[in-house]
Amino acid sequence: MQLTEKQLDLLKEIGNIGTGNAATALSTLTGKKIEITVPNAEIVPIEKIVFIFPQPEDIVIGIRMVVRGDAELDVLLILDRQAGKRILTDLLGSPCEDITQLDEMSASALKEIGNIMCGSYITALAEFTQLYLDPLPPELSIDMLVAIVSEAILASANYEDEAIFVETELSVDEVKSATSQMFLIPGKGALDKIFSKVGL
Repeated sequence: MQLTEKQLDLLKEIGNIGTGNAATALSTLTGKKIEITVPNAEIVPIEKIVFIFPQPEDIVIGIRMVVRGDAELDVLLILDRQAGKRILTDLLGSPCEDITQLDEMSASALKEIGNIMCGSYITALAEFTQLYLDPLPPELSIDMLVAIVSEAILASANYEDEAIFVETELSVDEVKSATSQMFLIPGKGALDKIFSKVGL
């Protein structure tokens, strides 16, 4: 799938709107000044997702959101171990020693952060395209990166062969806190629907 520069710009612009909304929601939730930017948006073959990361064996946090409605998509948000710890410390004010041993409150907080970040992108996409998009509750996984990505690929076996990769940077009180990676894995024909709705 070859996207034009205008199509990629649109996806990045939707990312900027979505992350802006996510930042507002997280700021309200935590009472801290949160900013999220999108330095990069590109298309990657699904089987190459794991190679974006330098250490595919690392334990990471994966938050997956399934979207149904006028177009089918899966959204996968990846936070590395340090990003997860920083986010929990910065947002909850309670240090996190080990992300593999999360208490219920911390797991719930990460799921809610994923819900806000993924959901804000989907809301922006729906508003931009006027498509009805219905996100299901997010699923949280803490595992090796390669296992989380493999599971997401298996779950989307009937989807397109390529995913939209959106890199995000999160700052808390003007200090860079974490980089996360978001992947939109489109169902068959989903991107065609999205681009045709906006005349691209």
